[in-house]
Amino acid sequence: MFFIVCTTIGHASTTVSHHVGLSDQLLDFSDIKVISEDTKVPLEEIAAFLDIPFDLKKGITYIRKNGIEINYNENSKITSKNGVPLDWFPIVKVNGKLFISVNYIAIEMGYKVHDFPKQHTQRIYRDDYGHMSHDDYEIYLNQILNRQTSTLPAKAEEKAKPTIYLTFDDGPNKFTTVNNATLKKYNVQGTFFFVGNYMKKNASIIDSVVKDGHYIGTHSMTHDKEKVYKSAKSFINEMNEGAKLIKQMTGKEAKLVRVPYGSKPDLSAAMQSELLKNSYKLWDWDVDSKDWKYTDKEADQIVKNVKVGIEKSYKSGDRDIIVLLHDRSQTTKALPQIIEWLQKEGYAIKAYEPEHHIVKNFLRDTSL
Repeated sequence: MFFIVCTTIGHASTTVSHHVGLSDQLLDFSDIKVISEDTKVPLEEIAAFLDIPFDLKKGITYIRKNGIEINYNENSKITSKNGVPLDWFPIVKVNGKLFISVNYIAIEMGYKVHDFPKQHTQRIYRDDYGHMSHDDYEIYLNQILNRQTSTLPAKAEEKAKPTIYLTFDDGPNKFTTVNNATLKKYNVQGTFFFVGNYMKKNASIIDSVVKDGHYIGTHSMTHDKEKVYKSAKSFINEMNEGAKLIKQMTGKEAKLVRVPYGSKPDLSAAMQSELLKNSYKLWDWDVDSKDWKYTDKEADQIVKNVKVGIEKSYKSGDRDIIVLLHDRSQTTKALPQIIEWLQKEGYAIKAYEPEHHIVKNFLRDTSL
């Protein structure tokens, strides 16, 4: 016999949600169930996250990896490992969907599991993979989960939509002017990450961006991968020079950076340390529009990528969603549709606010 407790458990006005993390991430599952005090997640989804092959033949689901075979017989409801039936139910079927024990599948596949009881979270990790400490991960968890909890009444919270931050890389250029005009038309603000060498030639564009209330951060001086990531010294010089130029041309501090190509895998620990020493904050993104790979005629695909990415982030409980865009021709074609959809769906759109910094980096470093 087993009993099921749904993902969300109501006790008067208190709601408890269960979560599962992998390394430095918080995973997005369509459903999580607590069965006989054991957290279970959809088998197909955890298999994708852990790269576990499985198949179904004649009513038996097979999981094979690392020389281990686990199977579940739908008729007998028995789980077996290497042909030996287990005396408990690590795999169960609920409403036509297979769920598997987080503890069981993680340990069988060579992972460890750490419990965070206050956050109702289990973290799957491996010591041979780089990851933040459990103490730092708990800080990260609190930041993420606290954003999901509002002081609004329950009904209002259900209707509340996240805040969207539209960010634009690789300007300033002529397409910056078009994107800026679009933002102004729809009365929303964005965040621009400018390349220093392009700034020198486009003072009038920068003046317009500042005048219209957008935030400008640095995207390095050269955007040359070999130069930027050559050493910790060359890296911080690129950031410092870019921030200094923004200050000179706009009169505003620029302590938010986006490093070329994102912070993983090229940003080293030494470079990370330099950012901290110089009081910088680091933004990557939640949603990649992949606008760089499309033509003007394929702008609809950019819109689709943004919609799908935002809806996935919203579903996972993210309350602050950063969208990666670029100052390019195809992006200028997609931007009006993106903004119209966001406004129609009830999302708020904001520029970066230094006084209300949001941790959003692939390193999961809460100090950046």
